[in-house]
Amino acid sequence: MIDFELLARELGPDPAVAVAKEIAQAEEREQFEPEPGEPADWHDESDHGLIQVKELPAIVDASTFVATEYPAVPELIKGLVHQGTKVVVGGGSKSFKTWVQLDAAISVAYGLPWMECETVAGRVLFVNLEIKDSFFQGRVKKICEARGIQQCPSRLDIWNLRGYSAPYRIILPKIIARIKEVGYSLIVLDPVYKLYGNTDENSASEVAQLLNELERVCVETGAAVLFGAHYSKGNQAAKESIDRISGSGVFARDPDSIIPFTRHEEEESFVVEPILRNLPPIQPFVVTWNYPLMERNQDLDPSKLKQAGGRPKESSGKDILDLLPDAGLTNQEWEDLAQKSAGISRRTFYRLKMELKTADAIMFSRINEHWKPVRKQ
Repeated sequence: MIDFELLARELGPDPAVAVAKEIAQAEEREQFEPEPGEPADWHDESDHGLIQVKELPAIVDASTFVATEYPAVPELIKGLVHQGTKVVVGGGSKSFKTWVQLDAAISVAYGLPWMECETVAGRVLFVNLEIKDSFFQGRVKKICEARGIQQCPSRLDIWNLRGYSAPYRIILPKIIARIKEVGYSLIVLDPVYKLYGNTDENSASEVAQLLNELERVCVETGAAVLFGAHYSKGNQAAKESIDRISGSGVFARDPDSIIPFTRHEEEESFVVEPILRNLPPIQPFVVTWNYPLMERNQDLDPSKLKQAGGRPKESSGKDILDLLPDAGLTNQEWEDLAQKSAGISRRTFYRLKMELKTADAIMFSRINEHWKPVRKQ
């Protein structure tokens, strides 16, 4: 009887297979090959995201930490954005997000108010991943004309990368290597979904990896990074402002400033409800689209959000219980699924979950070393 395993060890691997594997590895290395000046330690050729092999900072005694004088982080857009932070502009489909982001970029570049919020002038880079050059040029001209801006060099840079989009693991290190020493105050990446690659926007872990790498752009360049995100489907007025962005809830929890634009009852008007981590709260206000700008509209009530599909449905415990498989989910997975599938806000989700627990409809089971809510049979 032939021992095929022994024979395979004696003969060695199939040469054709070995050559194919070597070619594939070479192509993968070439895909991740750093450009001149690009840090080689950014690259991890796994499916689990980038791993940065840099030495961690020292642990600091709290008394020393409190006594140390740290430089104040400047506000780039007064009351809304600090330099060096992550900012997401949220809005529904065709809600002029690119126009809004471009207006923010031009406003900061020339130190002009953006939606009546003062800005501090600084050099800005707008990375255009979606719109053809000629159309984008027209938008820049229109906004500058409307703002009365006479353009001058070294204020606003445009990087047209339509057709060059790549997964963030590949393109972000190349972007950093190219711009690291320029000294930008603000970098706009539009639209962020062009950087996804095979990222699942509903996966908390995968979105967290993406946002960690956007934070790396902030750290390496010193600039604030602003990007746009789409709203989920459904009646946005029935959700809390922080729960309206499509995909994983990490999009709402991770950025330092969230600037959501939600449709108002008045046509082409939007309610802006800033959610801020490091700045005092700002009362919601209304803006109206006055091509090519969004302008504050003091005459409209920000509480009058547009209702889609009539009166919002009253959610019940059954709505979230039906989403819970017998095998269970983590609390975060369950919450994200409820928000995405049923438009249930975080506050409502936790209220309904407590009702189910009180009614003895769910229990918490230890699965794979984690406690997970599961349905009672």
